[in-house]
Amino acid sequence: GYDDPRRISAGEYTITHPTGGSISLFTTVRAVYANSNERLTRSVFDHLFQPVDGKMPTIGEILIESKNANAADTAGTNARKFTLLGDPALRLAIPSYGARTVKVNGKSVDAAKLDTLKALSKVEIEGEIIDANGNLVSGFNGKIYPTIYDKAITLKTLAQDKGSSERTFTLQKSVIFKGLASVDNGRFKFSFVVPKDINYAFGNGKISYYAQDGSHTDAGGAFSNIMVGGTNREGLDDGKGPDIELFMDDESFVYGGITDRNPTLLVKLSDENGINVIGNSIGHDLTAVLDQDLQGTILLNDFYESAQDDYTSGMVNYPLSNLAPGSHSLLVKAWDVANNSNEMLIEFVVVDESDNGLRHVLNYPNPFSHNTCFQFEHQLQDLDLDIKVEILTPSGRIVKVLEQSVKASGFLSRDVKWDGTDEFGDPLGNGIYIYRVTVTTEDARGRILKNTSDLEKLVILR
Repeated sequence: GYDDPRRISAGEYTITHPTGGSISLFTTVRAVYANSNERLTRSVFDHLFQPVDGKMPTIGEILIESKNANAADTAGTNARKFTLLGDPALRLAIPSYGARTVKVNGKSVDAAKLDTLKALSKVEIEGEIIDANGNLVSGFNGKIYPTIYDKAITLKTLAQDKGSSERTFTLQKSVIFKGLASVDNGRFKFSFVVPKDINYAFGNGKISYYAQDGSHTDAGGAFSNIMVGGTNREGLDDGKGPDIELFMDDESFVYGGITDRNPTLLVKLSDENGINVIGNSIGHDLTAVLDQDLQGTILLNDFYESAQDDYTSGMVNYPLSNLAPGSHSLLVKAWDVANNSNEMLIEFVVVDESDNGLRHVLNYPNPFSHNTCFQFEHQLQDLDLDIKVEILTPSGRIVKVLEQSVKASGFLSRDVKWDGTDEFGDPLGNGIYIYRVTVTTEDARGRILKNTSDLEKLVILR
C-alpha cells in the first residue's frame, strides 16, 4: 500500500513489472468520492490531448492543471488524495502529424452529400498526412492502419453495487474493416467491401487512422462525418467461402507436425470480397476450436490483420499456451463479408521440452534422379544447428557426407539438399542407399545437445 512498504498493491505491480505494465499510474492514497472523481477524470481527459505552445504537456503538467480545475475538489481535499507514480516529465507518445480523409468513392468530403457505406458495397477511401497547420506532409512515406467503425451503440452499466443506479453510455466498437495501406509522399488510398452484418439503421460511423513512416514519426486522426447503413441490393456475393491455410509457428509447418507447448496458430485467409471480422452477428465470427471443445471456442476477430494494400486477404497470429504433450487438433471457421463460410482442420503434436529427438526424418523426392531434400522435425527452435547427413552403401561404406549450419526458425528443417554425387563429385549408381541425420547444437544453458536419427533408406533411379 501507499503507506505500508510491506504490502504491494496491484497498481504498484503494474509499475514495477519487469516485462510490461503501466508507464505511470495516477491513483488514490486515501478514500475518495465518486462525484469528485468524475469531475477530476473529465478534467484529466480535457487536458490530456491539448497542446500547450505547440507541444504536448508532460504528465505532471496535465495532472497539476486537472487537480486545480475544480476549486471545490481542491479545497475539499478530494483531488489532493490522488498521486502520480511515475515520471512527471514524461510526455505521452501522441502522433506528431494528423491523418485526414480527403475523398470517399472519388467524392470530396467537402461535398454536400457523401456516399453512404451500405452493406455489400465496395468503398474507396483517399486521404493524406498533414501537419499542425493542415498542410500535406509530402515527405511522409510508410504505412497506415485504417479502422472503420459501425455506428455507436448505447449500453448500460450493470448497477450491481448496493445503492448504485444504471448509467447509460455510448460505445463505438463494431469494426467494419481493419486494414493496412501504403503511404506514398503523404497520400494514401485503400478499398474494402462493407460486411453484410452491419447495423442497417442509418447513422454516423467513424474512420480511425494510425500511420508510421519507419523513422519514429507517426500520424493519427479520425473522420466521423460518414454515413453507415442500408444495403446495396446489387452487392457483391460470389457464393463461396474464404480460402483458408493453417500452420503452426511458421509456414514451413506440415500437417501432423510437432510444436512446443506454446505454439502460435497461423491462419492465412483470402476471399475476393474480404473477410468478416465485424462480430455483429451470432455465429459469423472468425473462430478456432481446439480439440473439439466447442464451449472453449476461440474468437479470432481481433487477431486478424489485412494484407498491405489488399482487403481480400489477411493473416491471423494467435498464441496458444500451456498445451498438454500429445496430439491436438484445431478447426478454424471463417466467413466472408457476404456471410459465406468455410472450415479447415489442422492436426499437430505437442512434444515435451525434454524430448530433443529427431522425428519424421525423410528425403523427398524418393526415389530421385538428380536432386533430393532431407527434412526432419525437431524441438530446437531458434537455436543454431550443425546438421550432418551421412550417406552409406548397404554394406556400411560412407560415400557422401553433407554438412550445413543453419539457424532454426521453426520445428521443421528442409535445409540440406543433395544432387546424388559422391565425395569426388561423381554421380552414384542406381540403387538403394542408407543415410542417417545428426544434429548438434548448444542450448541456452551452454549444454551440447547431439541427436542422431535411425537409419533411413533412399533410392537413386536415373
